[in-house]
Amino acid sequence: MIRQEETTTTVRFASSVHPKIVTTHKGLAEVIAWADANPVVWKIVMGSRSAPFGKNASTYMGYQRGDSPTMALQRAATFKDELRGSGFFGWRARFTLAHYSDKGIKGGFFQQFDGTYTRGSSYLDYTPATLDEVIGEFLKWCDVGYRFPTCEVWLDKKPIRKFPDVAKWVP
Repeated sequence: MIRQEETTTTVRFASSVHPKIVTTHKGLAEVIAWADANPVVWKIVMGSRSAPFGKNASTYMGYQRGDSPTMALQRAATFKDELRGSGFFGWRARFTLAHYSDKGIKGGFFQQFDGTYTRGSSYLDYTPATLDEVIGEFLKWCDVGYRFPTCEVWLDKKPIRKFPDVAKWVP
C-alpha cells in the first residue's frame, strides 16, 4: 500500500462590514471589496426598501433572494453589473445608489397607461423630491420601448400623473 498525503490551502475572502459574507471565488472577492468600500450597497441588497434591488426584488433570480449571506453577495454582484449598464436600467441602479440614503426613499411599481391598457412597467426607487425626475426617466424609457401614448402614469396601480391632452390608444 502507498500512502499519499496532500495539503491544500483554501483562501477565503470575507466582508469587513458583514463578516458572514464569505467566498473563495476571486471574482466575488472583488464584489465584496467594492461593497465594503460602498457600505450603502449592503444596505440596499440586504434591506427591503428598494423595490428594484432589495433582498426579494424581481430583478434577481430566485436563488439570489432571501436572507442568507451567499444570496446577499449574489445580489451585490448583480447590482454592480446593473450599475455598469447604459440606458434606463443602468440609470435606475445609479439612481438607487445615489439616493438610497435620502430622506423618504421608497420603491414602487410604475406603469404607463394608454387609456385602455397598461404598457411599460418597472420597479423604481424615488423620494418625494425626486419623483418628477423618476417619472421623466420612466416616460423616456416608455417612449423608446413601447411607443404607445401615455394618458397616465400609475404608481402601485394608482394614477399619479395624468396627461388629459393625450389621445387614448384604441386597439
